[in-house]
Amino acid sequence: MYQPDNSHSRIKAMPRDQQGSALIITLLIITLMVALVVDFVYDVYIDSSSLSNWSNAQRASLVAKSGQTLSTIYLKEINLLSYTDLREIELPSDYNFGADTSLVFKIEDENAKFNINSIIEPNGLTDETELDSLKKLFEFLNINPDIALLIADWIDPDKEPRLSDSEDSAKNTFLWSVDELQLIEGVENSVFDTIRPYVTVHDNKGSLIYQININTAELPVLASLHNDMTETLAQNIISERENFPFENTSALQNVPGMEIIGPLLGGRIAVKSTNYRITTTATVNEITRIIESVVDTSLSVLFWREA
Repeated sequence: MYQPDNSHSRIKAMPRDQQGSALIITLLIITLMVALVVDFVYDVYIDSSSLSNWSNAQRASLVAKSGQTLSTIYLKEINLLSYTDLREIELPSDYNFGADTSLVFKIEDENAKFNINSIIEPNGLTDETELDSLKKLFEFLNINPDIALLIADWIDPDKEPRLSDSEDSAKNTFLWSVDELQLIEGVENSVFDTIRPYVTVHDNKGSLIYQININTAELPVLASLHNDMTETLAQNIISERENFPFENTSALQNVPGMEIIGPLLGGRIAVKSTNYRITTTATVNEITRIIESVVDTSLSVLFWREA
């Protein structure tokens, strides 16, 4: 048989001073129970959200890695060509990875850029031609060319400074990543942001001399190829390749004004690229993972970073 709760009646039957104490205790118990329930529900929500975010992050990472693999299919096709003239391509993937999942991949030609490591030879000596080119690149970009000397001291193995204090805390070996330039005192953020699109640290596989692809290099890089190269001559190269991409390096001599400079560039230029930067961005339910790599056309990985 149902027995009504007479706790309220019992409280009323108590003396007045005891009624207040009993009511306070009752309210405290209710408050504590509500707090425990709210805390439990919150913990369950946090745990569920964390698990969901972790799952989405793992899935996004796998999709981004898949994007890297899909991009290599493009590189295999490139390797069959006698010359390459595409500097950059960015496309969403049409592959169905499921609902609430997207993938975008970008492929950039690394041989369109100047290789900073080329200013120091493998034996530790300075390649003056490459160092002059780096200075000229900086001048074109309105950057103090002395920064090239700071970079040279950061890379070369000796302890002899080209500028005051330029050997202090120097790495004295080659750069592993372009981002490492930010560690060099004197390379401010504004300088780094300006030069980053035009430089690389990756060599051509199997080549003793780093080669810049004249079909893809932008104006500042082309202008840095020779001391006598003017902005007008560099623009002439760009205008020529827009109509007829260079199928061999000797064709550069046919560009107006390049009859003398063209043959002097020798093994420093190429018409086919070997290194490419691949950036894949995968998003799963608003959780994003980005993988950046540099690979050569034999699909060897030269650099890998995931964020």
